[in-house]
Amino acid sequence: MKAFFFLFYFFFIGLLLGQEKDSLSYNEDQFYIDVNFIIQANDINSFQENGFSRSIHAGFLRDFSFTKKGDKAIAIGLGYGFERLVNNLNVQKNENEFSYSFPSNGVSLRNTFSFHQLQLPIELRWRTSTIDNYRFWRIYLGYRLSYQFLPTYKPFFGRSFKIDDQIEEWQHSLSLSFGFNTWNLHFSYGLTPSLSSAVQTQEGIRPNIYPVQVGLIFYLL
Repeated sequence: MKAFFFLFYFFFIGLLLGQEKDSLSYNEDQFYIDVNFIIQANDINSFQENGFSRSIHAGFLRDFSFTKKGDKAIAIGLGYGFERLVNNLNVQKNENEFSYSFPSNGVSLRNTFSFHQLQLPIELRWRTSTIDNYRFWRIYLGYRLSYQFLPTYKPFFGRSFKIDDQIEEWQHSLSLSFGFNTWNLHFSYGLTPSLSSAVQTQEGIRPNIYPVQVGLIFYLL
């Protein structure tokens, strides 16, 4: 966690240096916001997504072009995310012990898992922009390293509680963004399960939830 805040500090110090534009090359420093619908990537026995799982992420990307035209670049940034997963996985807490189960008899529950994230996104960028044209086509391939914190479980009936040691804190994901001007489609595939790989239900099922996110991303200069 300290290493992540160390990266935050030096990144924003770097932003104070600014950047210059000339006739040969330019950069596209950008704020971004993405909103997504989340689905589960693989089949889990008895698992059901009984609601609208969603996420929102926002942050800043510093652009470093590596061609004179400025049409190809790499971008490194910092961001914040919030994700909300709705499904039928039950969690019970007894002091410091957690137990997991799926409902029996076909009962449909809408339990909620919520996570906050600090993110380090990296993108490889191709675009049709020029130094004077900010309306352009883009294809961005990305990777995000995320630190997941303040995880909370809210049962369909009952009060919410923290599940701090039940998650995979460090998350890895790959993404693809493409579109024109401000509006762009966004796809993301989680390479790390949201819950700890040690979590297992009373039925002997490991609920390895790998989130796939589909939505829109907005880039703002």
